[in-house]
Amino acid sequence: MRNLEKDEIEMAERRARMLTVGFRIFSQKTIELATMKEIAKTCGLGYKTMFRYFGTKTAFVIAIGAKVWKEYAVKVEKMYRARGGDAMTAAEELAFFLDCFIDLYQNHKDILRFIRNFETYIRHENVSKEELGVYNEVVDGFARKFHAVYQKAEQDGTLKLGLPETEFFPAIMYIMLSAAEKFAEGLVYPPEREKDMTGELELLKAMILRMYTNDKI
Repeated sequence: MRNLEKDEIEMAERRARMLTVGFRIFSQKTIELATMKEIAKTCGLGYKTMFRYFGTKTAFVIAIGAKVWKEYAVKVEKMYRARGGDAMTAAEELAFFLDCFIDLYQNHKDILRFIRNFETYIRHENVSKEELGVYNEVVDGFARKFHAVYQKAEQDGTLKLGLPETEFFPAIMYIMLSAAEKFAEGLVYPPEREKDMTGELELLKAMILRMYTNDKI
């Protein structure tokens, strides 16, 4: 008789291994060029096994994206509490979220490379909003945090809210994420020194805070 509990554990471990290997490969090369056969071979699994677990390559890629952001959200929450959590002003929280992008660049360049490849793949494959459901659920968690910051700013006045909420945070976060992604891939760096662009991200953070904060942090 088969041990169903053991089978479930083995299936979960196999799925986790596929996601881990897929993330590593997709963060190193263009997702379009990486094949499911290559990932299956690296995992020591049969090619068809990948599709039994995920159905399509697109579903596999989206599952990796959701996993990556879900795991990073746990780290963000720990850092958030260490910085004071809800006791921070809106301006301090904005500074904190900008620091998260700097942390991604300093400690998680693989995530930034994967996300850049992910965004390109999703556009090229014309992936629907419905297909992105599980991924968007995770990303929406960050959007809710930004919404809370905007609401707090309306109360404490530490941020200049000249833009509506639908434009304010997306614009700021896109600037930081786009810069961090390009720096992580080495697409932009001063040729005369080491490729560490932390200083440039810190400068970008300072410029954003100077533009949008009413108080010195």
